[in-house]
Amino acid sequence: MRHLRYFVAVAEELHFGRAAARLNIVQPALTAQIKALEAILGVELLARSKRHVELTEAGREFLRESHSAIAQVEAAVDTAVDIGRGAAGSIRIGYGANAAITGMISTSIRRFRAEWPGVSLSLKEMPSNSVQDALIAGEVDIGYAVATDVRITGANSKRIGQWHWMLALADDHPLSGRGAISVAQVLTESFAVYAEADGRSTTVGVMSSIPDMAPGHIHRTSHVTGLMAYVASGLGISFVPASMSVMNFPGVVFRPLAEALPPMEMYIFWRSDASPAARNYVGLLEAT
Repeated sequence: MRHLRYFVAVAEELHFGRAAARLNIVQPALTAQIKALEAILGVELLARSKRHVELTEAGREFLRESHSAIAQVEAAVDTAVDIGRGAAGSIRIGYGANAAITGMISTSIRRFRAEWPGVSLSLKEMPSNSVQDALIAGEVDIGYAVATDVRITGANSKRIGQWHWMLALADDHPLSGRGAISVAQVLTESFAVYAEADGRSTTVGVMSSIPDMAPGHIHRTSHVTGLMAYVASGLGISFVPASMSVMNFPGVVFRPLAEALPPMEMYIFWRSDASPAARNYVGLLEAT
């Protein structure tokens, strides 16, 4: 690279004295470097006399290629530095549906992109209980999940939020006009519950913690829109995290519970050997 930079300076100045001043070296050293470069290549790059310096045909082509080579090396250096500090690269984010419902992912991504616009992000939805396995398998770099058991090894986790439970009811349900609703008032109601593709459900886990809970029927669905369809049609009511209450579903109202149930907790997971970009992402969340 030194030979290339020295040659470019002379080729652009067509004067050894000015080129030496531009490079901040003495002229004899510059002359020696150009001669060494020509010896390495085995061709004459500069035709020079006591008063005149000009490029040979080989020199003109070498100048063009030198500009390209220097630009490529500089780009490679910039890319390596950016990746090393987490300003470039990519992050694969795995998440359970509840992470999207709470708005946690969208909020975090907007903040991250504002600070690190050179990093590309991709999203992959999966069952919450699969997020930790996907992280260990190297399928994702960051994981969001509602976790009842933080069982990950060789990686890190942090609780980043929790939400209390509310009831979603059809807008013509007898309890829809009430304020806070007691659990005792819905013990035998039919319920709609959000369940992962493998059948696991955080909602069912919360319901099982309620004494005397004896639902008339339980409708399971792995889609939030399906869950709200059950509720809006009056086929069942549903326990939902409070974050869902800001969403507008026709025919559905959200009411607070009189009792405090165990909250829904959201975790973020990342590998111990996470890339600089992934560590920056986690650092942004930890700073909140």
